Formats: sequence, C-alpha cells, structure tokens
Amino acid sequence: MPDPLTTWRFDALSSGLAIVLLAGYLWSARRHDGWPASRTWCLVGGLCLWVGLRSSWLAVEDHVVFWPLAVQDVLLVGVVPLPLALARPWELLPGRRRPLPPLVGSAVAIGTLAAIYLTPWDEARLRHGELFQLTSVLLVLAGTALLGPLLGEGSAGYGHRVLVAFVDGLLDVLPGLAVLASHGVIAQAWYAHHHAAWAPALPKDEQLGGTAMVALSELVGLPALLVLLVQWVRADTGAAAIVDAQLDELATADPPAIDRPWWETDAGPLTERLHRKG
Repeated sequence: MPDPLTTWRFDALSSGLAIVLLAGYLWSARRHDGWPASRTWCLVGGLCLWVGLRSSWLAVEDHVVFWPLAVQDVLLVGVVPLPLALARPWELLPGRRRPLPPLVGSAVAIGTLAAIYLTPWDEARLRHGELFQLTSVLLVLAGTALLGPLLGEGSAGYGHRVLVAFVDGLLDVLPGLAVLASHGVIAQAWYAHHHAAWAPALPKDEQLGGTAMVALSELVGLPALLVLLVQWVRADTGAAAIVDAQLDELATADPPAIDRPWWETDAGPLTERLHRKG
C-alpha cells in the first residue's frame, strides 16, 4: 500500500477553478460595503480543503481502489461545503439570491451521492476524466446546497433547521447502505482491469467502502450541527439583549410606561378608542 503521507499529486483543474472562484468572490465582496472578512477566510479554507483533497492520496488511488473514492465522495459532499456555506457566496450574486430550502438541499445532496452508486454513473466517470472532474464539482455544489440553507441567516427558524439537520443525518447513511446491499460489484468492468494489486479483493474492497461511507456520513454532519447550535445560542442571546434594552427604556420613561396597563401601552383598537374619548 502506498504511503498516504508521501503519495500525492497536484490537481491543476481544482486549483485553477479555486483561483477563479476566489477572484470572483473577492471582486464581488469589494462591491459590498462591510462584507465580513471572516466569510472570505471561510471561502479560502473551503477551497484549500477542496484542492487538498483532490491532490491527496485518496485522489491518487481513486481510479484503482473503490474505498478511497467512496471516502473522497463523502468528504466532498459533507466536509468541503461547510466553510463554503459559511462564506455565503450566494449573497454576493445579483438580486441577493437565497439558498435552496433546507429539505430541498438535503434531497439534492443525498440524491446526488446515491445516484452515483446506484446507476452506471460511477463507471462512466472512471472511464471519462471530464465527467469525473465534473462529478467532483457537483458533489461540492450538492453539499453546499444542503449546508447553505441550514447555516445561512434569514432562512427557516433554528428549530426547523436543527430538525432538518437531525433527519438529514439519519438519511445520509442511505448511499452507504445501498453500496453495502449491492448484489453486484459496482463498476465491475472497470475494476476488473484496473484494480490495484495491494487493495483487498474487489467484493471486500466495496464492502470496506460502503462501511466507510456509513461511518463518515454520521461524523461529517456533527460539525455542521455544532455550528448551527452555536448560531442559535447567539441569536437567542442577541434577541434577549434587545428585549432587555426595550424594557429598560420603558422603565425609565416619564411616567414609566412599563407600569401602565396593557390596554394603554399596546397598540390596538381598544387603545385607539381610549385616545378618541380622551
């Protein structure tokens, strides 16, 4: 087995695409006053993860061993999109477009990964380099379609998003389970001629890949859930501070508005009738 620490290759396509995306993001961010620098650094981190993964040992061996490709796919759809979603690139698009609804994003991410292994897509991408690279990009976009609405401000309420994240975490195992339950060897015609000599026998290699997909699918969702919970706590803290400030302002009014009955302080038909009689 090749050494994962010393076996790597420079992936020109993902590197070039990352440079183009970063340049476009920086150009758009400069046109938005007050754009947080933290979002830009999130984008840089996400692009570095993408290029690093596509240049790693997993990418070197992804055409000759099944399980490194399976692991790479899960990381592309579950890990790389996390910092990219926090960068919120869709807010820089014309018209301030919003991400997809959370449930739609979840269906896109899970459906894309499942389609790769339940159709001839997997073998087709191994045979055609352009399709292979396109699939890598689609996986990142699918993951961002999921995490964007979960972590972006102004989308569904936090309780709804946490529920979607929990349900999505349960459904993420389906592609891996589909691989484990496969009756035939996935992309058998390709691996029959290109399977690495150091790798386990093909059926065992596939079972190893399916097991890794199931395990990683549960682990990669935890960071996003933690980020979502932190956002929820911060939002509640900010809302509580606003309410406290409003109460303090009412308490210091002359006369104190907070001591007046609700039908005098709350706007409504009864308050308007009292004012007219006065």
